[in-house]
Amino acid sequence: MTDVVNELTVFVVVRAPSHEAAAKLFENHPHMSIFPCDAVDVMPLLSGPPES
Repeated sequence: MTDVVNELTVFVVVRAPSHEAAAKLFENHPHMSIFPCDAVDVMPLLSGPPES
């Protein structure tokens, strides 16, 4: 085992038809100027919403 640093400070789940469309949601978004960060990591959701 080794020590690691997780710089994740906030996350948000968005729905978009593609990774590119999801990334574009954050372009010039006002919240991105409030939360100081270096990048946005766009990842797929590996499981869907719970079945009702």
